[in-house]
Amino acid sequence: MKKTSLPMGMHDKLFKRARVTYQIERVISDLLMERGFNRIETPTLEHVEVFGDEVNPSHYNLFDKNGALLSLRPDITSQIGRVIASTQVETPIKFSYSGKVFHYNEEMRGLINEQTQAGVEIVGFPVEVAMPEAIYSAQAALDKAQVRSYRFEFSHAVVLQTIFSHLSLTAGEQKNLMVDIVDKNITKLKEFTKAHPSDFDLLIQRLPYLFGESSKVLAAARQITVDRVILSALDEVEELIGQVKPSLGQVNLDLAQFPSMPYYTGVMFKVFGDKVPDAFVSGGRYDKLFERFGASELTAVGWAIDIDSVYQAIHHSLKEGDS
Repeated sequence: MKKTSLPMGMHDKLFKRARVTYQIERVISDLLMERGFNRIETPTLEHVEVFGDEVNPSHYNLFDKNGALLSLRPDITSQIGRVIASTQVETPIKFSYSGKVFHYNEEMRGLINEQTQAGVEIVGFPVEVAMPEAIYSAQAALDKAQVRSYRFEFSHAVVLQTIFSHLSLTAGEQKNLMVDIVDKNITKLKEFTKAHPSDFDLLIQRLPYLFGESSKVLAAARQITVDRVILSALDEVEELIGQVKPSLGQVNLDLAQFPSMPYYTGVMFKVFGDKVPDAFVSGGRYDKLFERFGASELTAVGWAIDIDSVYQAIHHSLKEGDS
């Protein structure tokens, strides 16, 4: 009997959904090219090493006929790193792209494992130029796609990286702490600091509360840490928010936000809407990525927009307009 069911996490897009998601991808791609981003297309299949030093079970991995281990791309930014390191592309340069990415999600969450993304990578420019341009281009893309309501949420990769680097934890302990931070589990975080005391005890305990309007979170965070690296990261976030807030309006800050990709090294941002549980946009600074491919460190900022989440937001808005 021929199988008519789809693999877990895969879905057909029919008619209206297929048409609208295609239109969203097209208008965003056209906008980015109009803003001076060079269009790039990368292959769907890559050697597994492009996406990490170890095989990641959340990626779709397969062997080719010669026995080489390949991955369906889980993200496109890593491929940009390979392109920079392996071609004669000169920096500074701005890229834009769109395409499918693949990664396993927990089955019970009902999330799709094949997503359409569009995005940008701004490579080799000073960070004070690259970061605002990334944010404004993400805002323009959402506006062009006619997303009615959204808000930016900022964080900084250095905050949690600094805490974890100073703690002597096993892999299992690190994983458990990450889960407790993500879940904002106040009780377990207090228990953790009793079992693993450090100079960051108060900061770890307060992480669930370090979320909300940016100025309040910054003030609260500065009262409970004296670490110079973290304080410098807070200054960097504050300076950026002060620059972009007139355009964005109220923005949030979440200091318990883990990087959506492991290569982020600086300010990170996500964009959320009221009717969609997942972020429309995820982005940030990732200077160290190129060293993995044997290239020199380069200042780099990028973001990716989830076309399917944008469709959901637009679909909700249309339904509300009909009511």
